[in-house]
Amino acid sequence: MYRGLMPQTCLILTHKGGPYELSVKRRTNEAGELVDYLAADSLQSYVTGLYRAAGLGRGYSSHSGRRTFASRLLAQGHLLDTVQLLLGHSHFDHISPYLEVSKRDFREACAALDSLF
Repeated sequence: MYRGLMPQTCLILTHKGGPYELSVKRRTNEAGELVDYLAADSLQSYVTGLYRAAGLGRGYSSHSGRRTFASRLLAQGHLLDTVQLLLGHSHFDHISPYLEVSKRDFREACAALDSLF
């Protein structure tokens, strides 16, 4: 089920070899309900620093990397359930903000819709 990974272990470790600390955060979902979630702020900061060190600067973050990861998986034909699992989200409405549609894919989808009518 986990393809050789051990779900009880951390996938990414700090420079000291330990797990990143998680903070409880709260956000409002699309239904207007408050939802608690866990976030590793120091890991997010580290990934953002990697983007900057690579010369990508502003506009790139750990979340833009997650969006790219999710979009590429979907473009390769992986199921939404798989992407949801890999991003660690329990509900689909949590994954939708990470999904991107390229302009080309958007145009092709619109053209396909136009051909139906």
